[in-house]
Amino acid sequence: MKEFDHLKILDAIVKFPEQCERGIKIGEDFVKKAKIKKPKGLCVCGMGASGIIGNLLRNIIPDKQMIVIKDYDIPEFVDSSWLVVLVSYSGGTEEPVNCFRQALERKLNVLGVCSGGELASLMKKRRKPMIKVPSGLPPRYGTGYMLFPLLVLLKKIGFSELKTNILKSVVMNLQETRDEIKPDVPMKNNISKRIAFKIKNTIPMVMSFGDYESVCYRAKTQFNENSKIPASVEILPEMNHNSILAFEYPHHLTKRFSVLLIRDESEGVQIRKRVEFTKGLLRKSCDSLTELWSLYPSPLGRMLSIMYILDFVSVYLAFVYENDPGDYSLLLELKKILKQKV
Repeated sequence: MKEFDHLKILDAIVKFPEQCERGIKIGEDFVKKAKIKKPKGLCVCGMGASGIIGNLLRNIIPDKQMIVIKDYDIPEFVDSSWLVVLVSYSGGTEEPVNCFRQALERKLNVLGVCSGGELASLMKKRRKPMIKVPSGLPPRYGTGYMLFPLLVLLKKIGFSELKTNILKSVVMNLQETRDEIKPDVPMKNNISKRIAFKIKNTIPMVMSFGDYESVCYRAKTQFNENSKIPASVEILPEMNHNSILAFEYPHHLTKRFSVLLIRDESEGVQIRKRVEFTKGLLRKSCDSLTELWSLYPSPLGRMLSIMYILDFVSVYLAFVYENDPGDYSLLLELKKILKQKV
């Protein structure tokens, strides 16, 4: 694994629980001096791994008014009663930087989350609140630094009911999960390694119901960025209204898919009926189907532990394909082209 891990991605992923723990501390230090009021709604602007923070928040706090913007523009209905959260791990992503400029023009309330870059400079110049996170990681491995300070803040200002002791128990859950899937655990005892070899030479289809939509999407992008392979996402019940027909009859195309089905005790009766029906169909049509359950007591603990398992799967799969999971030179090439003047 070390032969292909030029950016030491394994080290970063192994330290994810401690990153989340530090993220709690960063959030606690920030709220001591922050002067942010409870907003009517949350508008989270970010791209790629930074944008996924918004997706996670929307699943973690599902009963609040929240939108995720992965584009250059803030919708017109977002006004001064909202809080615009600009998330860019590098601070140099052009879409949230553009959203920040729009927010200033419209006199909207803003909060930045970044490690530096242009966004940090602009926010400091304008004296806007910013959660500064440690730098030096590929953005997709800074998730704990970006997510946990926001969870602490949103609890402090009354936008979330999630208590700090829950966050600390989630860190313990992640540490326990790591002990079962880290690199020195052999394959026979390591679910992430077993899945990586099981789905080799297929296209992963990550599937669940609405509460896990962000985790499914995160896994899809991790397969794209780390493993360098295509992947798909299917969410119930919507999948049963269209995609299911593509798998009615097994053939050479359906056999190219491996299903990773995320299950949870919170599945409703109707969702469980759909899961069981769909599961039977996909077992016959696809190359394989693997169910993933987490038994931790809190929904957040279950959500992030499954996310962590699939993060490891994507990295192990990169090594199976003899790819460098940290290589993102193609993305840098596009950024250079975008900066060129027409």
